[in-house]
Order: sequence, then C-alpha cells, then structure tokens
Amino acid sequence: MRISKIDADKKRYLELLLLADEQESMLDRYLERGDLFVMYTSENEPVCSAVVTEEGDGVCELKNLAVAPQYQRKGYGSEMVRFLCTHYAPRFRFIIVGTGESQVTVSFYKSCGFYYSHLVPDFFTLHYDHPIIEEGKHLKDMLYFKKPLVCPDVVHRDKRTDILISSLTEVWERSVRASHDFLAEEDIQKLIPAVREALEMIANLVVLYHGDDPVGFIGMEDRKVEVLFLAPEYWGYGFGTLLINLAIKDYGCIFVDVNEQNPKARRFYMRMGFWEFERTETDEQGNPFPIIRMRL
Repeated sequence: MRISKIDADKKRYLELLLLADEQESMLDRYLERGDLFVMYTSENEPVCSAVVTEEGDGVCELKNLAVAPQYQRKGYGSEMVRFLCTHYAPRFRFIIVGTGESQVTVSFYKSCGFYYSHLVPDFFTLHYDHPIIEEGKHLKDMLYFKKPLVCPDVVHRDKRTDILISSLTEVWERSVRASHDFLAEEDIQKLIPAVREALEMIANLVVLYHGDDPVGFIGMEDRKVEVLFLAPEYWGYGFGTLLINLAIKDYGCIFVDVNEQNPKARRFYMRMGFWEFERTETDEQGNPFPIIRMRL
C-alpha cells in the first residue's frame, strides 16, 4: 500500500469521503483547507482516505477517516492513523479527532492511542440537516479524543550531552517509581550511576520527543534491547510498541531482559512476540531481583 497527499481535485474522492461524513456541506467546511491523504493498492485502487486540518496551538485535527467497505476491518484505518501521527509529529504536539457515541468508532480510536478529551453538546443535531444514525443510535453530541504526537530521534554518542543524559535519567526514575514497586528508594539511588553510564555508552540510542521534551527512550546493542522506558504520562498510547518495532525492524533486535517482578512488562513483550527462555536469580549488578531473558 502507498499513501499520497492529494492537492488538487479532491472531490474526485467524494464517494470515499462521504463514508465518514455523510453530509457534503459539512465536508466542504474543511476539505479545501485540510490535507487530504489517500491510500492505494498496488493497482491504484483507493482503499482509505483521511483529512487533517491545522487548529492552532500545536494541534491538528483528524476531520475525516474513511475505509472502502471491501477493505474494512483489515487494519488499513490503523495504518493510516499511524502514518498521520508520524507525518505530523514534527509540526504538532497533539492530534485530536471528533466522533459520535459509536462504540465501534470510539474503541477504534482508543486502540490507536487516543484518550477522551471533551464533549461538544448537540453537535450533530445542530449542524446536520438530517438525523445521523450509527449502530442504531441517533447521534447528538460530538466526543473529542486526543493523542500526543512524538518523534523518535537517533542520538549518537557524541551528541549525548549532560543535559540530555540528565533528562533521560529523570524519565527513567519516574518510570521506575511508577512500575518497579519492588525497588526501594535506596535501590533506585544505587542504580542511577549505572543508568547514566548505560545511556552515555550504549551503541544505539533512540530518544522519543514530544515537542522539545524527551519523554522516552530505547537503547540497543548486539541485537538486544537493553533499556526501554517511557515517562508514565505517556503510557498507553502505543509508544512502547513503536519503539520495539523500530528496534526489531531497524536494528535487528531479538533479545530483551525483563524483571520477573514486573509482570506488565513481561506481558508487553510477550504480546510483541517475545518468549521466555532463561531465568537468573539476580540482575546484572548482582542484586536479588530475578531476570527473565526473552527472545523472538
């Protein structure tokens, strides 16, 4: 599949666009001022379309997302959302989307990492000239969902400044305090020097930025994911999956270690296709925290 930006004669995709917004006069409010993207098959058949507008204050809005009926429920809508998030991350801090109270649609956007933001009462009854019915329900209010946009950036050793290392160490601390409840404060303080050294020396380091702020990172060496941490407020958006997929695809990673007392991390890696093949009684520093070794 390829995705192209359409700059002229946008209405030639009207049939597809109306699947997501069935009143053409409403579509006219944003189509020309927005960016239109279309996904095609190898035979140039349109599969999916999306319209994104700039809304100010570092926010863009996904106004329209449609998938041709014969291609629905095959992951193409999710693929388009991932493309849009990557495309707009360098320019915007957040992407928002509005939808009616449709359980299927709301579940879809939540699965793409969006979270509930706010509600616009009576949007559909005030702005459409006919009742909008979805899943047998007469839609009234517009529900808005929001997702932060992040950019992964490869940081080579000679670019790892003291300021960056300190910022990443702070991300590590906040993440560990929220997830590693088996560690005492004394344990965390003892680990900080080793964490800083690893961030400085690891062969491959990719930092996740939200705007100018580092909010996560992954470190890799010899086909192994050595470190992966996200600031707690960025959990649940699919950013861990983004980093692991990058590690697998771009760096050939097939190994990872995880603390036995961190069941959420173990489940996460298992969902990503890793399986457990060895257990150690202590971590690499000799502390009494068992490690589960996993591989693809």
